[in-house]
Amino acid sequence: IEDPKTPGVQVKAPEHPLQFNWTLYHDTKAKLPPYTPGGPTPSSASGDSTFHPPESTDYEANLVTVGTFSTVEEFCRYFNWLKPPSMLERNSNYHLFKTPIKPMWEDPANAGGGKWVLTMKNNPQLLDRCWSWLAMALVGEELEEGGNEICGAVVSLRSKVDRIQVWTRSKDDVERLNSIGKKLVKLLDVSEADGIGLEFQFNTDDRPLPNKFLSIQALPGTGFRTSFHGAPNTPARTNPAQGFISPVSADAPAGAFGGFGVGTGIGGAAWR
Repeated sequence: IEDPKTPGVQVKAPEHPLQFNWTLYHDTKAKLPPYTPGGPTPSSASGDSTFHPPESTDYEANLVTVGTFSTVEEFCRYFNWLKPPSMLERNSNYHLFKTPIKPMWEDPANAGGGKWVLTMKNNPQLLDRCWSWLAMALVGEELEEGGNEICGAVVSLRSKVDRIQVWTRSKDDVERLNSIGKKLVKLLDVSEADGIGLEFQFNTDDRPLPNKFLSIQALPGTGFRTSFHGAPNTPARTNPAQGFISPVSADAPAGAFGGFGVGTGIGGAAWR
């Protein structure tokens, strides 16, 4: 933009800060080199799709930091460059976590918490769309109202069932966690898709009590059967008249982040 004090002199436009800094990680058998916006893109990953699980002690060493960002514009630069999840090798993951939380159960922020796990089968377009929308919702603080419950999210490409996870700091505040789960389902607009499952899992060895958390079970060839506190029901469809609008259109490409406007959402930048 032009500096009003010195006509003809161009200065960099101010960027829009996020409420939290975020770090993006990647892990797979074929590592992705760290990326600097404006720098060269990495070469294509190896074609070897054989998965060799790393030893647990090597997990952190196998995490590649793609980059850290603190503004809306930096977020767009990273996500416009990244391959969508469906184009990664099998057994690959993206991790998007608040800095400095590591995407590991052992991290103090995650140790006593849990995660919402959304699963889907053979639907690359839906996987890419859900990850794009979720990433925007996370950095825009749209999944929780004025809190710091969410630690980050993971998208995992697998041979049979792909999954998206939202990690939380706690596992005991059922009402608050169910609120996040309901917002997740509504935000991603998956209530009419086939083959979707949703459940809350603990990061510890114990398991959630039955009928406490929202869950979705896929029924072959139909929509969904859901249960909340043990009572089956049908999730409400997204209703634009009630004020909810998907952050991107269903026809938009998964990587097209650069065209979204910046609003003033809860606790930080929002997407509209």
